[in-house]
Amino acid sequence: MVACEDATIDYTSDIVGIYIVETAVVDGITTSYGTLPIEEAWIIDITTDNLLSYVNEVNLCDSTFILDARVIDVVTDTSIVFTDDTDLYYSVEDGKLTLFNDDDVIVLVGYGSDFPPPAWSDPQFLTNDIYEPDSSLSLATRISAAGAIQTHYSAVCDDEDFFIFEALSGTVYIIEAEAAAGTGIDLTLSLYSSDSLVAYNDDQTTSNIDPKLEWSCLVSGDYYFIVKKYWDYLDPGNSEDDKKGAYTVSVDVTKGLLKTPPPEIIKLHRPVQKTRLFHKFFD
Repeated sequence: MVACEDATIDYTSDIVGIYIVETAVVDGITTSYGTLPIEEAWIIDITTDNLLSYVNEVNLCDSTFILDARVIDVVTDTSIVFTDDTDLYYSVEDGKLTLFNDDDVIVLVGYGSDFPPPAWSDPQFLTNDIYEPDSSLSLATRISAAGAIQTHYSAVCDDEDFFIFEALSGTVYIIEAEAAAGTGIDLTLSLYSSDSLVAYNDDQTTSNIDPKLEWSCLVSGDYYFIVKKYWDYLDPGNSEDDKKGAYTVSVDVTKGLLKTPPPEIIKLHRPVQKTRLFHKFFD
């Protein structure tokens, strides 16, 4: 009697799906992607034939994204073997898929939204700035001139945020924008009346690169100002190595809050973009 061959087990079906990276340990660096906005997400699509790894463009505003495609040869009960003779170990537990590559580990959870995320192609959909879209005068954010503080986000794509406020003749206004600690973004302020530039500031002092305007209103009415990064003025359209991050902005008629001046900062060339974890994991 000829024994029937054992049926081949299809382990691929256990891992097929679209996932978003929750946490990653790559080259000893731990990143909690779950705490980052969707525009900085790492998304992996596993099909029966391919492992497709996606990240947004570094400047977070192009309509393209970076793709690393790996062709799957076979999936065993413990590993994904690719046609280039490399492999990844995996495990599935509590609805999460974990991939292992030597000492590097990434934990994936199911991604149930449209791909690519809207914020990957249009900065007006940034999920970490509730005031977007605000990239034109018609979309300007109204801000009170009574000292209220708003938190905004400066993306890396010649992103400019428009603000509008009501000013009274004979009143001195203080307009300030302050980058969040650790972002390193270098902001500027440009104040306009209609289409005319009224005032501009880049750095308060040689030791404080946050901009501040002290302006005396001569004619009552609405005025608007733009918050934009220094490098976007200096080299518009080339933001690949620019920085991004949150900042606060306020308009007041009283003296601004006293701040301890930071060490003197000298403007240098743009920093070289660091190698991204996305590339290292699959090397």
